[in-house]
Amino acid sequence: MKEFRLQPKILFGEDSLDYLKTLEYKKVMIITDGVITQLKLIDLVTNNLSPMTEIKVFDKVEPNPSVATIENGLKDFIDFDPACVIALGGGSSIDACKGILYFAYKLYKKLNINKKKIFFIAIPTTSGTGSEVTSYSVVTQGEHKIALANDLMLPDVALLSTKFLSALPAKVVADTGMDVLTHALEAYVSTNANPFASALAIKSIKLIFENLVTHYNDRKIEGAKENVQFASCLAGIAFDNSSLGINHSIAHSIGAKFHIAHGRANAIVMPYVIEVNTEANKKYCEVSRELGLPAGNVEEGKSSLLSFVRILKEKLGIEKCLKDYGVDFEEFRKEIPDILLDIKKDMCTVYNPNKLTDEEYIRLLLKIYFGE
Repeated sequence: MKEFRLQPKILFGEDSLDYLKTLEYKKVMIITDGVITQLKLIDLVTNNLSPMTEIKVFDKVEPNPSVATIENGLKDFIDFDPACVIALGGGSSIDACKGILYFAYKLYKKLNINKKKIFFIAIPTTSGTGSEVTSYSVVTQGEHKIALANDLMLPDVALLSTKFLSALPAKVVADTGMDVLTHALEAYVSTNANPFASALAIKSIKLIFENLVTHYNDRKIEGAKENVQFASCLAGIAFDNSSLGINHSIAHSIGAKFHIAHGRANAIVMPYVIEVNTEANKKYCEVSRELGLPAGNVEEGKSSLLSFVRILKEKLGIEKCLKDYGVDFEEFRKEIPDILLDIKKDMCTVYNPNKLTDEEYIRLLLKIYFGE
């Protein structure tokens, strides 16, 4: 039996933060990062909570949150014992919050504590991961990224507000926007795709096609800003219901090993994965047709999509390959066996259109490095 799930409740619009005024929880924990606190963006949340609410802030989340950070947050979480938790930030803060909840529930179960489900609100401050609508979390342990999946990590409410997006640096918009495109494309070509998820994925791709460059060039244009945020959310729902592919598996590994932002790693990898995923050629052509690109036949359609991705990367100032990014080849070469192991263990690999041999993976990785 297959399932398509529509959760969480999604609240959006210029007055969406007013929802926080309706909360009646006595204890609320906010999980975020230090920059959000320094920029006083956290005030947009705390000022909307009841003055009677006791608030605990954990703002030690770093990019690519580590297991150590999850452990520290878990200690604060257990001590404070909130009835409601709010994840505020980009994918890292939301993923960290999910990781804390994941291990908290595991601990409660191990100790035979019958704990009522903690109400979980996710408020994204970037338009990229779609983590506010998924049951996935990615945490980092050393040079490895660990993907977690559990329904208990699915937020109850996703609260979308463009008030957090105007101050984003152009590079962050580029990286997170390409993450959205990767989510949507991989969801659409996944071997676990379904008509419901695919419809959302195509809409997300269209919104990125029409709005990302505009948003990148001027973060104050409200329409483009809102549409990229919608695209991120739609892509999150799509891949949560269909899964991802090796674009993400490879990006998880090289991102952790060479300290590359997740969205940028996805963007660097993307055209090479599209090339190798020959089993998805028809679907890639469908995407081109939906975008109005030349697609008289399957080959032309796939070629048009590849051209679009390459041109988009250029417009967003994203490197063509790992060599251009500055990764040392000898370091990369030494890591190839470990990268292969990471790809095989990554849950995203399961539903990729093509099943690659080790030799094919090595050829692909060398293309990703040299850009040829």
